[in-house]
Amino acid sequence: MPPRILVTGVPGHYTRLVKGAQSLAIYYSEQQKQPETTEQFLQELNGISNTGNYLIGEGAMGALPSTAKAIPFWHLFNCLSNGETLEAFNKQFDICVFTCANLLRKGLSADAEAKVLSELKMPVVMLGIGMQNRKDLEEHDLPEGTRKLLDVLKDREHYFLTRGHETAGYLKDQGFSFVKPTGCPSTYFLPHNMRASFKKLPQVPVGKARTIYSGYLGADLESIADADALEPEGSVPQYVVQDEFLHFDMKVEPDETGRSYDSASGRMIGKLTYPGLERRDRPFAVRTFFDTNQWRGWASSMDFNFGRRFHGSIIAMQSGVPSLMVAIDDRMREMLGYTGLPAIDREDLDRADNRREFVADHLASLNASEMVDRYSDRERTFRETLREIGVGKE
Repeated sequence: MPPRILVTGVPGHYTRLVKGAQSLAIYYSEQQKQPETTEQFLQELNGISNTGNYLIGEGAMGALPSTAKAIPFWHLFNCLSNGETLEAFNKQFDICVFTCANLLRKGLSADAEAKVLSELKMPVVMLGIGMQNRKDLEEHDLPEGTRKLLDVLKDREHYFLTRGHETAGYLKDQGFSFVKPTGCPSTYFLPHNMRASFKKLPQVPVGKARTIYSGYLGADLESIADADALEPEGSVPQYVVQDEFLHFDMKVEPDETGRSYDSASGRMIGKLTYPGLERRDRPFAVRTFFDTNQWRGWASSMDFNFGRRFHGSIIAMQSGVPSLMVAIDDRMREMLGYTGLPAIDREDLDRADNRREFVADHLASLNASEMVDRYSDRERTFRETLREIGVGKE
């Protein structure tokens, strides 16, 4: 008999439609949300904190058997906060798959996660767990809540599937027994399109291709410099938001109709402000997507993705769009180092005398068949590991 799998943690985009929950029952709305005022838009964005996170939950559910059941983490936490127990979940499920991002970092205390997992009396698979920066963890103790979470997991059957080798090494040093690097689960969603995107990369006409940009508008000017170098003359560069309105100095005010966001197209239609806006005669057309299918549908109409965001680039690859990432920090370098996805390092890009020529030369030098083979090997390892644990598709 296959295991009964509870999936919680970082959610997929479908959880936006949850309108209520009671014990094991999750109730979904039949109406799509249309968060078009500034207040509604920011509330929707705040609900996930970073739209790229939706790919993690979606990737996990896509890799697990169709019988796996997603339970919003907030529901499990609310049950405990309201004085209820998780006994119904312990009786209904055999194993918990907890979807993660960079959970191991100095600025995050995983108190809520420790509280919930301490009450789920079943083996736990920490899927896609990563750390922000190992040096930070070596110089500073983990926050108390995160230390408690690791103590909870040490006392039961556990499986850590990490984003890369560095996180795996750190967890092995902490004494955990089942630790394997497998990458982020989002990487293995729609794998045929992923492989197709690799094959197209060496032929991208840099400087002529309709390009998707992602980065940290509001915090730095690098995405503007990317567009200055790569965007075809006279065209409007396309930028996709993940969390800039929440964490950086990007703001939007409503247009004359009182709307800031068009949910049909994903386009920000209000007045945008962010540092560096005045630097371009043709400012970015800025989009935000709360539905990954809509995001992929729009991305598939473009020719190339040049991204400083991991998941913003992954979703372009899932759409079959050739993509090149810029590795900007240790977290991103760990994920890219493990998967071998096409990337250049920020420091190398900054040293280039001509950014467009540097990118074009790098793409022309890529071996598409080697990228496909490495990706296929990593995908195989991911799926075999899930089957080894007993939660993968047969």
